[in-house]
Amino acid sequence: MFGNFKLIYPAPLSEPIRSRDSNAFLMVTLRNSGLDLNNDFGIGRKTWRVFSYIYNMAILPVSFPINYMVHLAEFPPELLLQSLQLCLNTWCFSLKFFVLIMHMHRLEWANKHLDKLDEYCVKPGEERKIRDMVAAVTRLNLTFFVVYGFYATSALVDGLLHHRVPYNTYYPFINWRVDRTQLYIQSFVEYITVGFAIYVATATDSYPVIYVAALRTHILLLKDRIMYLGDSSNEGSTDPSYMFKSLVDCIKAHRTMINFCDAIQPIISGTIFAQFVICGSILGITMINMLLFADQSTRFGIVTYVMAVLLQTFPLCFYCNAIVDDCNELADALFHSSWWVQDKRYQRTVIQFLQKLQQPLTFTAMNIFNINLATNINVAKFAFTVYAIASGMNLNQRYNIQE
Repeated sequence: MFGNFKLIYPAPLSEPIRSRDSNAFLMVTLRNSGLDLNNDFGIGRKTWRVFSYIYNMAILPVSFPINYMVHLAEFPPELLLQSLQLCLNTWCFSLKFFVLIMHMHRLEWANKHLDKLDEYCVKPGEERKIRDMVAAVTRLNLTFFVVYGFYATSALVDGLLHHRVPYNTYYPFINWRVDRTQLYIQSFVEYITVGFAIYVATATDSYPVIYVAALRTHILLLKDRIMYLGDSSNEGSTDPSYMFKSLVDCIKAHRTMINFCDAIQPIISGTIFAQFVICGSILGITMINMLLFADQSTRFGIVTYVMAVLLQTFPLCFYCNAIVDDCNELADALFHSSWWVQDKRYQRTVIQFLQKLQQPLTFTAMNIFNINLATNINVAKFAFTVYAIASGMNLNQRYNIQE
């Protein structure tokens, strides 16, 4: 894993780099979490996989409801809201974890399509852009680690400063409310176990944007190649056979991109749909807690949590939105190329290709709504709606009266 840190910088042309190297950290995380089935040998790995599956899909999601049933009367409102937002996010995480289990093979299909797209990048300029993309996506992936790790640590520090556990999960033989020793024990156990789930969440939340960002780079490279078709400086511009072969290569590259989307779409569709449904509620609960109940020191931890939640949707929506615009520019680039001076075979092929380019590459959430910035804004609007309803009910005043 540590050898992959060199990928945060663009590699020289003398070093072999592929587009699939952009998800090197992702694959390490998947392997450590028991999701990568490649080279699966030994009883140790199988035992670890069983533990990871049981904890992430069964123990962790039910630990919050059990804790509410056992200790609900002992929850102050700010702690209950903080636990509730984690509970909702954990349920969503378990669903995304399950979807990845069912569709792990599709990630390898997507990597194979990236390898095919690399075959069309033969110019030094294109190879440099591939290396720049690998470095940029690797840094983006590490951003998930930094933000999620910062939240996990800040929750632990905030909990210890306020004499409470960081995540409020249920452990049958530990009650942190009894004495300081059990508080430290449960805090340490939670930081390790829930911290592992947060580590796995860096993979379940980052894989869509990693693959979509790699796809966007190849779309931009294809646009440059299409524009180059009509460039008079093209050394083969006077050779009809060479020009037709270049056009066919562009068509094949676009076909590979469609296959890439077909491979990755079912995974993204299910996980991001769950994320959109839950994200608005989580942000709404977070706003209620931060503006109505939390004190100044607790608000810092809430802000780090909001940063982690926004990372789950905003980067993916941004790249999906950009891809639609880039695909529209593909059609414009082909139309403005010098196709009218070529032979009839070339012109007929261009017309067919142009019709295909009229359909931009889009990603949807369960075929219900498109993944774009407009949808992300609607999710944020829903969060404000939840807060407005809670504010109108004067929850903070009612709680003070009850006290």
